[in-house]
Amino acid sequence: MDQNLISTEKKTIEINEVDDIGEYFFHHLLNLFSQIATVNAMKIGVWNQAMMSQYGWVVAKQYLHLDEPIRYQDEIELSTTISKGSFVSFPRYYYIKKNQKVIGTCSSVWTLLDIQKRRMVSPQKIGIIFPEVSKEPLLDLPPMIQKNLEMTYIKDREVLYSDVDINQHMNNTRYIQWALDLIDFDKHHQCYIRDINIQYRKEIRPREMVKLFMGEDDHRYLIEGRNEQDDVYFTIEIYFYDR
Repeated sequence: MDQNLISTEKKTIEINEVDDIGEYFFHHLLNLFSQIATVNAMKIGVWNQAMMSQYGWVVAKQYLHLDEPIRYQDEIELSTTISKGSFVSFPRYYYIKKNQKVIGTCSSVWTLLDIQKRRMVSPQKIGIIFPEVSKEPLLDLPPMIQKNLEMTYIKDREVLYSDVDINQHMNNTRYIQWALDLIDFDKHHQCYIRDINIQYRKEIRPREMVKLFMGEDDHRYLIEGRNEQDDVYFTIEIYFYDR
C-alpha cells in the first residue's frame, strides 16, 4: 500500500464507550471509521471544509470483521486507505491492530452526495481528482446479503434530532445501534459479534418513521428497516460467535 494514501490513528478505549461487560460499542467504532475517513479524504485531496454545506461523502455499504472483541482499556491502531473507484462508487478500507496484530478489517463503498439536490454526484464533475491508486481491491468488497430468513415485524422508530448528521439524514452509526437493540440482551453476553454487513439502500430523513423487521437463525441475524410503502431503507446481517 502507498503510505502517502494511508491515515493512521491510535485510540485507547474509554469507560464511556463500552457496554455492561466492557466491550466497545460498535457505533463508536463506526464513528471512529467516519472520523479517520474524513481525515484521510482531506489528506488525499478529495474533501475539504468548503464542501461541507454542499457535498458530503456517504457510505453505501460496509462489511466489518473482528477476530476478537475490542474491550475497555484496549489500545488499538486504526488505519484507512482507498483503491480505485468507478464513476460514483469508491472503495475504502480499514484495518484495526492491537498489540501490533491485525484483529479486524472493514471494507466499504462510498459515494458523494449533493446535499441540496439529495442525489449522488460524480466527484470529477465538481473538480475532485483522485490520486493514482491501486485498481485491485485491497479487501473483498461487501457481498450481497442473502435475504433468506423469515422476517418478523418488531417495532417502529422515528428519526429524531440526535439521529441526524451534517448530511441532513440519519447518521450511519445509528443503524447499527437500532439493529443491535432488537437482538436479545442475553445473546450479547453469550456471544460476541464477529461479522457485520450493512447495506444502506435509501437515505432516512429527519422525522421519518421506520418499520423494523428481524429474522434469526442460530448465530445469524438479519435486520431490515422499511418505510410505510415497504421500500427498504437498509439491511444489516450480523454473525455472532461463541465466547
